[in-house]
Amino acid sequence: MLPPFLIRAAVDWVRHSEKYKDSNPYTRCEDTLKLIRRLWEEEFGRLESTSLEPAMLIAYWEEFFHAEDPSPDEKEWREGLRKRSSNYDSYEEWHAWFKKNYVEVYVDNNVWKSVIMTAWANTHQYVVRYQGGNWRFVPSKSYLPSSAMWALQPHFVLVRDTLKRVWDDEVGAYIAYGFRIKDEAGTLFGSIECLGFDTRQYTLYFPPKSDRDPVNLDSGAMVADIVAPIGNEWYRQLDHVIFAENFVDVTALTNRARYVFASRRRMLELLVNNDWQHAYFQAAAEGWLVEEKSIA
Repeated sequence: MLPPFLIRAAVDWVRHSEKYKDSNPYTRCEDTLKLIRRLWEEEFGRLESTSLEPAMLIAYWEEFFHAEDPSPDEKEWREGLRKRSSNYDSYEEWHAWFKKNYVEVYVDNNVWKSVIMTAWANTHQYVVRYQGGNWRFVPSKSYLPSSAMWALQPHFVLVRDTLKRVWDDEVGAYIAYGFRIKDEAGTLFGSIECLGFDTRQYTLYFPPKSDRDPVNLDSGAMVADIVAPIGNEWYRQLDHVIFAENFVDVTALTNRARYVFASRRRMLELLVNNDWQHAYFQAAAEGWLVEEKSIA
């Protein structure tokens, strides 16, 4: 099981369970945390890390703000949080205002911290992340709705294994060209649409004849764009060709993955002997998928 799926599935279950319908979003968050701790130990064993709680809390409140079917109390809470947090350009000012005005219920704990941070992030085009013991804001990119998550879930293994075969071929092609790749552990939790590819970090070193600095081969981001491209409204949806009629077109998936992965590789190959502008236009002329923002 993918760790981010376990977390998101538990969040979704608690939100829709009759058992918790008479509680409020804060209490349901605490109940979700208890459930995930138990499920995590059953599925993966004891986690000697302090990062599970922040990861779960972030996932809960992200879904709270993006839920496709919010309950009445969720609607009330998120409308109020959005309205008030949007009044503050500074997170520190918003945090201070919240503590002062909700002093009767506010407790200095991770649950309230995640509420306040995620509310402000949601109205200022950020997302909240926890890394190296620190909570931080990073630019918002996309979100996979729960309906898309459940549509993808039956195909996790098939899609992941297919993409892994294509990725392994790509790694071999990089090495054959003279690149060197350092494979290290990445994030522990990751995003569902990355299918575990973001749990590894691939650092690419150029051939000795090039003086370019190493770059990160963000395989997780590439996989996410293959499986669930970003739609018109910032949300990710499953690719309509690959996942037509609730089946996986393995040929379409393989071809798309080869094109996306190879486009990245071709651009990097051209950068060995060329400046960025020349490499960009050459790759585009050859018909590869190259975005200006993809390589700085």
